[in-house]
Amino acid sequence: MLLVGTDVEKDVRVYKRKIRAVGQMEIRSDLMDAHLYAFNRTTLQDVLEQKEAYRSIRLEVLPYLVKSQLRSAPSGGEGTIVDETGNVVVPPSSNLQCLSQHRAIAPSAFKQDLLASSGGGTHRCCVYIASKNKYCHRLNSIQAYCDINRDVIGEASHLSGYSFSSHNNIIHPSCVLGSKSTVGPQCMLAEGSQLGDKCGVKRSVIGRHCRIGSNVKIVNSVVMNHVVIEDGCHIQGSVVCNNVQLQERAVLKDCQVGAGYTVTTGSDHKSESLARK
Repeated sequence: MLLVGTDVEKDVRVYKRKIRAVGQMEIRSDLMDAHLYAFNRTTLQDVLEQKEAYRSIRLEVLPYLVKSQLRSAPSGGEGTIVDETGNVVVPPSSNLQCLSQHRAIAPSAFKQDLLASSGGGTHRCCVYIASKNKYCHRLNSIQAYCDINRDVIGEASHLSGYSFSSHNNIIHPSCVLGSKSTVGPQCMLAEGSQLGDKCGVKRSVIGRHCRIGSNVKIVNSVVMNHVVIEDGCHIQGSVVCNNVQLQERAVLKDCQVGAGYTVTTGSDHKSESLARK
């Protein structure tokens, strides 16, 4: 049983019949639901046809499938299962063969006794638990997006395909840095980008083929591809999307700038979302 930490109440009730159904149970609250689900298409269609009021995969469909897999087998015969209407259903061997194939791909999602037993409920629900050497993150906010970019130049640097320099940053060999410009630790400067003179980059990711003028400061930010930043601009805690142009002396703090937007000369923006209309 996997319990998301934010969903766990003080007391958790586990019925004896569920323990008997699986034989062995491990309860954990230290895992995060990545909100990535894979279904058998026919099964999902059947559930949605039976439960027309369902509106949420996570809150309604998944709990229903989990409950149905724990329904006990009838006493009338070994290897049979009961559906919601009480009808006896014999699971086809192809289902078990399919589970065996998935087990080879994601062994952490399966217990041997589940595969060996055909007397469970009408469905099989399994979970893949990523090992500690894998990288998995839920991307559902601007902050999460920034965190992931920082991870790529930190603990998950292997995802970028680049190697850290002696200064603990990633600078593509094709990049050009002007006089007295600095790129701090845990920063990334991608292919073909250029920095003018006296620029400073700290804890930020800069994408491909960006053109950055002189006296520009970029801190705790993500700058995507083909961005033009003119002289004297300051960017802090912001996300700047592809093909954006920042004209001279523009200031951004805690902003999100949509693709293709032009930030005008000398403008000062704080905690704003800027996008083309």
